[in-house]
Amino acid sequence: MERKIEIRPGDSLESAVYTLLEAKANGEHVYCDFNGHKLHSDNVTMDSAYIEVMGCTKAECDQRMKEWLEEHDKKEKARESREQGYVEKVKASRTGEKKSITLEEVISGLKFIAEHQSMSQEELIDGLLKLGCNFSLEDIKRQFPEEIELSEGMKQGNLCCGASVIANIRDSEFGRAYCDDRLLSVDDDNSIYHFIRVTTGDKTYTKEMVDAINNTNIKHRKNN
Repeated sequence: MERKIEIRPGDSLESAVYTLLEAKANGEHVYCDFNGHKLHSDNVTMDSAYIEVMGCTKAECDQRMKEWLEEHDKKEKARESREQGYVEKVKASRTGEKKSITLEEVISGLKFIAEHQSMSQEELIDGLLKLGCNFSLEDIKRQFPEEIELSEGMKQGNLCCGASVIANIRDSEFGRAYCDDRLLSVDDDNSIYHFIRVTTGDKTYTKEMVDAINNTNIKHRKNN
């Protein structure tokens, strides 16, 4: 009689097949459920299992994974190269002296980020530099040595956290993606909108208002 065996969480398909083949070699009749696919020790082979679960043979699956990893590595290196260029552009905008960060600069920078969400990274950097937001993470640590948790700092309108958000968005594509997801997609106590309201007293600065500005900016860019 065939009995079911459990596959441990995290086990690979290859490992599951070896478990079934070992059971078969011991004269057992077993099956397992791998991601919703039933695999039986009586007739399983490595390729039959891969075709059932993955839609291709193991060799084909391995080749696809190899190509994916190579493409992923290529994209990562290209991203790292771009981000190095962003950092160099910021450095080139400085005259060498230590930068003192002001609330006015941070508010201007955060508003620019919020109101130009469709801009390319290069355009966003250029705009921030024109506003004087060319401070580095080192400048921030020097001026604000005490570490503050980001969400709490954004909630309180802490200058250090606002500046850190700008620097990370400006210099890192991951930083910008994180901001889009966590600080701009919703209007809560951790958002850029809330930070600006707290620090300026402008209660009208909401996501709804900024979305309207963004839509206007997009139309303007399309027409020019």
